[in-house]
Amino acid sequence: MTTIAILLATGAAIAWALETVLSKPALRHMDMFSYGAIRPLFALMFVVPYGLLTSGFAFPGWKLMGIAVVAGVIDSFVGSMLFYYAVHRVSAHEASSLANTAPFWGVITSILILGERMQPVLIVAAVFVVLGALFLVNRSDEKSSFRLSWSALPALGSGILWGFVETVPVKYCFANGMTAMTFQLTLIVSSGIAWGIAALVRSRHTPLSFPRRGVALAFVTAILGYGFGWILWLSGVSMVPASLLSPVRGSMTLFTFLFSVILLHERPSRSSALGAVFVLCGVLLVSILGSA
Repeated sequence: MTTIAILLATGAAIAWALETVLSKPALRHMDMFSYGAIRPLFALMFVVPYGLLTSGFAFPGWKLMGIAVVAGVIDSFVGSMLFYYAVHRVSAHEASSLANTAPFWGVITSILILGERMQPVLIVAAVFVVLGALFLVNRSDEKSSFRLSWSALPALGSGILWGFVETVPVKYCFANGMTAMTFQLTLIVSSGIAWGIAALVRSRHTPLSFPRRGVALAFVTAILGYGFGWILWLSGVSMVPASLLSPVRGSMTLFTFLFSVILLHERPSRSSALGAVFVLCGVLLVSILGSA
């Protein structure tokens, strides 16, 4: 059972890594608002039939539904918007590595909001994550100087928001009886409505564009991220405690680095590579020892 859960979580990490890396070429072909608005529509075409054929959807009550709606807006609208802004302006491996600090921020928010016990290892993990983030946002080629890349910082913000949603709202909704498929559907619909409103407001000034290649990439990333990523992850979590799978979630940093080099032919600098290693160490440290 544990082996199957780890394989499912690994599949989720790969799917999410591919989604984040492929979002960079997608945003070269279409604007952020067109891209963000069309993806939830593609996701519903996959998630709704899957949910009906498996566990189905159940109304959990207005309180849980409201929490899931807010979580969807924070995670897949605000968080994704910050990431799209960053990945459009910096390399995919830099933006993704900063966003992949999410598991670390998830543990931090669970301590601050849910009152979970503080682990001493968090201090060491925090040092690794902060150092990694500093290397990733450094735009200076000189070893003795530091120049902040403001364009990369929003990706760190997306990591904080994603980590919060993966921990606080998800734990609360699941603990009070909300099913995984209902949560996933609510997340997609709420974020889709938010993206649709934002796209309509923007279209008053700048027309939306849906070129063929951009739409194709939007379809692929929607199925990977909204669909396979969440389904595989929630399936794994349903078999074993989420804390056991957190290290696998943290491995996204390695996958995004690998895919950005193979698919986008990016050449990571020594600074960004070192930053990604620090981030990975911090995330794995808090995932493995912080939940022990």
